[in-house]
Amino acid sequence: MRSKKPYSLLICLLLLAGIAVHAQPIPDSLLKKLANSPNDSARGITLLEIGESMEVATPEKSMEYYRKALTLGQQIKNNRLILSSYTDLGICYINLNKMDSAILTLEKGIPFARLLKDTVREARTLANIGNAWLHKKDRATAIEHYLKAARLWETCSNQQYLAILYSNTSALLDEQKEHTRAVEFGTKAVALAQKTGDTYSEVVALVNLSTTYSHLGQHEKEYELLQRALPLAIKNEDLDQIATTYHNIGDYFFKKNDFSAALQKYLESLNYVRQMGNNYHLCEICTVLALAYHKLNQDSKARQYILQAEQLAVEVGVRTKLKEIYLTRAEIEQKAGNYKLASEYYSKTLAVSDSVFKTEASEKVAEAEARYQNEKKQQEILRLEKDKQIQSLSIRQKSTLNYILIGSVAVLLLLGFMGFRNIRHRQQFTRQRYDLQQQRISELEKDKQLVAVDSMLKGQEEERSRLARDLHDGLGGLLSGVKFSLSNMKDNLMITPENMSVFERSLDMIDSSIMELRRVAHNMMPEMLTKFGLDEALKEYCNRINATKLLAITYQSLGLDNRIEKTMEIIIYRIIQELLNNTMKHAAATEAMVQLIKAEDRFSIMVEDNGKGFDTALLENCKGAGLTSIRSRVNYLKGRLDIHSESGKGTLVNIELNY
Repeated sequence: MRSKKPYSLLICLLLLAGIAVHAQPIPDSLLKKLANSPNDSARGITLLEIGESMEVATPEKSMEYYRKALTLGQQIKNNRLILSSYTDLGICYINLNKMDSAILTLEKGIPFARLLKDTVREARTLANIGNAWLHKKDRATAIEHYLKAARLWETCSNQQYLAILYSNTSALLDEQKEHTRAVEFGTKAVALAQKTGDTYSEVVALVNLSTTYSHLGQHEKEYELLQRALPLAIKNEDLDQIATTYHNIGDYFFKKNDFSAALQKYLESLNYVRQMGNNYHLCEICTVLALAYHKLNQDSKARQYILQAEQLAVEVGVRTKLKEIYLTRAEIEQKAGNYKLASEYYSKTLAVSDSVFKTEASEKVAEAEARYQNEKKQQEILRLEKDKQIQSLSIRQKSTLNYILIGSVAVLLLLGFMGFRNIRHRQQFTRQRYDLQQQRISELEKDKQLVAVDSMLKGQEEERSRLARDLHDGLGGLLSGVKFSLSNMKDNLMITPENMSVFERSLDMIDSSIMELRRVAHNMMPEMLTKFGLDEALKEYCNRINATKLLAITYQSLGLDNRIEKTMEIIIYRIIQELLNNTMKHAAATEAMVQLIKAEDRFSIMVEDNGKGFDTALLENCKGAGLTSIRSRVNYLKGRLDIHSESGKGTLVNIELNY
């Protein structure tokens, strides 16, 4: 069963404006006010107000007024006006998706916030820099700036945005798989939101913290937090919060295999998602509804929702969802016996997987590039600071003693930290060694249980290998020698033309016997299966048949990147070998398809041909060795064999194995 990933609320960005504007006049009035004002602080504030009045509609035009305000602030040496100008310019750059310019501009404002000792403005600026880094896919640097902003806000009486900042940091740490730190900041966010009475921030914090506990496997704690969040979300009348909370509660019940309860919560979420009119969320909820109905064996409804999810995913352009949607559709159709359609959707799953992988790789490259540019920038800052230190060498010499004391404390702290880290590493190593030992014990027990079966199959395969070697080296060599002797005798015999024709046909029959002997020996024990595994062996086997022009075979596989257990490989190979032999001998087919799908807990085999087909009712009394061999091997693997065929419409064989 595929596990459900918790669905988090979107991170709220803190795009905090530089100054507060309560009642904005219309732009004409502002322009008139600007024309009558001298070059003083009031004129600078008017310039900022004009910029803010047109920021949404024409951000580039608003930036012209912000730059004029900045120039005026520098001329009259008004540090607060300079700070506000840098802040507003930086936010404009973020809205225009020019993140490098935004970071550079916002960082220029930080020294002025410190000069004014305006801790709140400095914290806001750092938070906005973190937002810019988040847009650049550099989560680590975004977290760094959020933490700096949080430390400053903790010292202020005005903690309006601290709870949401904690929640943002928690969500990012969770994405970075730093779950312990994510719990720490998520817990802080919940506590602070409760203290300030901010129910909106409290719901965000509770939902995101529940997601972290889900990743830690603490699902009861996850459920407790979601139960606390739901009434608050309803009280807030926030459709997104209500829909997300119901969705995640549904996921909790899904993981508990309580599909009826999960379905009820998903339907509640669907009601609010439809009110939101957000097609991305609608695609998400339709997908999980299809899964729930599928688990409840209500495949008609499952198909209805998965079709809707597929249509929405294509419309919205969410390719990452298509893989899950196609795989779910394939499972629904396979369960319904629509093997042809199931095969098509498994193929679509393979195709979209490659596309999503390329997209994720591009995002990782962008994140690595952002990190590189940040490190490069930090190195430049360090170089400039070093130059500044050289220039102020005489001043630093006067405080050498203080630096020595500070350095000593730092060394002690570093030693303490290293000691603590060493202890943690030892504990982790001990846990890992214990886990490896337990895993080894489990493997030994499993090996002990399977040794009897393995020995039997190994003996069979060794006997096949010995027979193949004896046939090839013994009988094959003997036949080759006979052919050589007869060929030498041919020119020395005095026989009639009629007898010569018989003699040559005999030589041809010996050639055919040698070729057939080699083919039989190869089929008894293919080297590709032993050396490279099932996937490569089947590819090579199908290619050999294709080379004969007797049958055109298409081979597809999914999930066979890693080799499976050797005994199972041999049995599956023999099953497919027997099925294709039957196709070539009896089906009069020109084309065939072999498809292998390995999922988490099952292994599917599908062999289809376009041959003449047959009446499947005849199988009940069939005593053929080939079909009997296939059935016995499937039963040994505790699998299920289904054969579908009609006269003139080909044959489809589907085998489901528990893996």
